[in-house]
Amino acid sequence: MQAILTYAFSVFLAPKGIIEEIQSQMSCMWWNNNDKARGWAMMAWDKMCYPKGMGGMGFRDLQLFNLALLGRQVWRLMTHTDTLCFKVLSPKYFPEGDVFSYKQGDKPSFTWTSIAKAVDALKDGFLWQVGDGNRIDIRKDHWGVDGIRGDSVCRSYFNHNERLVKDLWVSNNKRWNRERVIEIYGENLGECICKLPISHNGIKDTRVWMQNPHGIYLAKSAYSWLLLKKIGFGLHRIFWRTLWKLQMLPKIKIFSWRIDYNILPTFDNIARI
Repeated sequence: MQAILTYAFSVFLAPKGIIEEIQSQMSCMWWNNNDKARGWAMMAWDKMCYPKGMGGMGFRDLQLFNLALLGRQVWRLMTHTDTLCFKVLSPKYFPEGDVFSYKQGDKPSFTWTSIAKAVDALKDGFLWQVGDGNRIDIRKDHWGVDGIRGDSVCRSYFNHNERLVKDLWVSNNKRWNRERVIEIYGENLGECICKLPISHNGIKDTRVWMQNPHGIYLAKSAYSWLLLKKIGFGLHRIFWRTLWKLQMLPKIKIFSWRIDYNILPTFDNIARI
């Protein structure tokens, strides 16, 4: 069942109603403790999906998990341009070959609608890596280092002939025009940009996944990034981290977790619900 669900979530965008129904069933199984009697949900399911180090139980948020798995299709369209899928979808939805610059089109297929949702959700997690400087639009793209975005710079700072990364290089010489870069981006970001290596062997500009040190997209890292983006990048409490590492029975850990949140099914708590 789990394998079927994972496969379905990696191919299509699951309707919200189906996801809510699955999560409702998971919640019932958890709080009922495999008992047929009625259970008492003492905590919202969204909070149960928090990482264990942040006070949750680490259950999957299925909507975000669905998007993270669909991101593998996005990554495949980015890196495998010789596949049949790319050749079918590209002419209609992104004729320029860039999946992030797509157009919705008339009556889009369910397959493309699913992929487009993942594109919108994961776009900020990708970063352009500087190569030959011919593909990166400095007026709109996210490139170089985290924090450099075209829409964060006032358009009046650019000259009319400054649109690509290579336009920030010294003419006929592959090195950064340091004075101009600092003038546009300021001292801190400007220095970071000038430290970026410039390819001299014709390597093209490529997009990389920022949440992986190798720049490769992984559904696991994408899910963690989407979840932290949703709930906020809060600190992990020492208590939680210590609790889940203790060498004792899982049921004792869960009992301790319930005590800390005061969600034991006592008469007082049930009456409060």
